[in-house]
Amino acid sequence: MKKHTIPAALAALSLAAVLASCGETVPEAGPASIVVATDLHYTGQAVEDGGALFQQVVEYGDGRQLDYIRPITDAFLAEVLAQKPDALVLTGDVSLNGEKASHEELAAKLQPLVEAGIRVYVLPGNHDINNYAAYRYEGEGRERTESVTAEEFETIYKNCGFAAAASRDKASLSYMVKLNRSVWLFMLDAEQYAEQSPGLPYFVGGKLQEKTYQWLEKQLKACQKAGATPLVALHQNLTDHSAVFSSGYTLFENDRLGALLQQYGVQVTLSGHLHIQDISPWQGKKGEPVWDIAGESLAVWPYQYGILEVEPGPQGAAYRYRTRETDLTAWAAAAGLTDPVFADFSAWGREQFAHNSTTRGQEETLAALGAEAGGAKLRLMAELNPAYFAGALTEADAAAVRGGKDYALVGQAAAERGVKDPLGYIDSILEAAGKENRELTIP
Repeated sequence: MKKHTIPAALAALSLAAVLASCGETVPEAGPASIVVATDLHYTGQAVEDGGALFQQVVEYGDGRQLDYIRPITDAFLAEVLAQKPDALVLTGDVSLNGEKASHEELAAKLQPLVEAGIRVYVLPGNHDINNYAAYRYEGEGRERTESVTAEEFETIYKNCGFAAAASRDKASLSYMVKLNRSVWLFMLDAEQYAEQSPGLPYFVGGKLQEKTYQWLEKQLKACQKAGATPLVALHQNLTDHSAVFSSGYTLFENDRLGALLQQYGVQVTLSGHLHIQDISPWQGKKGEPVWDIAGESLAVWPYQYGILEVEPGPQGAAYRYRTRETDLTAWAAAAGLTDPVFADFSAWGREQFAHNSTTRGQEETLAALGAEAGGAKLRLMAELNPAYFAGALTEADAAAVRGGKDYALVGQAAAERGVKDPLGYIDSILEAAGKENRELTIP
């Protein structure tokens, strides 16, 4: 491959836990180890009963394994607790659709990490605040349930970054924390939740406010003066990671932010939103690139997350990033769970993702291309999507698809029926094959 070098529970927190989260003393200068995950879309137990309507949400949910998101989250957090990194960073869309019950339940699950001395830093995503699509699912029906305001989000996740902030932006939920004296982490809130209300279009894209830019530059100057290494996390992407999915995914005015980060020596940003594991550079007219690591959704097979090691030095920092897949099977065995899907949860999950890749637009595809060619396109989607989202599609995979019968069938039927660009998304996947998206080393 091409390679580049529950409110009551929260109120009852012990004094020791609060002090652990506040980080009143900054650790001495040195390397920092960070686990980063994104787009958990955590769905609280009080939000769904596993009924028919919720199963439809799973079926058409872009491969998100929402019916198993609680064990996925539990297994992931158990791995983080065992690894004992300096910090866990969650870059937004931590809830399904901003349900207060989901936020409170997740915050309670994060608390044991805080008490164990692992600092947890949370950002909101476009799903998390003022979301009028927050529902409770029961049987074949649903009813609106309470979402959260920005102030409530901060309160719920007080011990997950906000109480530990060395600096807070007054215009948003952005904040800066010092992982140690030589590594500063900037958590940037670019969500447009202040504009969210029923009857208006749902805001997917992100944009930093003018006052947030002013705050950020002031803090970056302080970081530079202190000789520290700046690291940035945000929900939307700093640069385009897909030829098809950029509008609404790449941050509005991304070049403005990129130039500012480049000016102050930021080399790595951590993002999500896209649900696809991809590492791509933002590059200005001159200077070093800023590498944007867009993490795959933790809710999507293979349930992977990132591990980033930052080692500051006199000539600049060294970075090493790699992904790791959550081992649900080992976790379930240790927990004594007997659900048969846990026997090989990864294989089962891949099969489910392949199936879900064919559900959206299935009728339209078959009608446009006919049963034979339409079926061929659906098979291509089932084959390609899991590897593409995981950032693991190889050049050999792409060559095999291009030379295969199904690819030829779709092209032939499209020409005969006058169907425009039926392979556009598939071709964009194939063109991206072979790029290393699960490792990054900056010496």
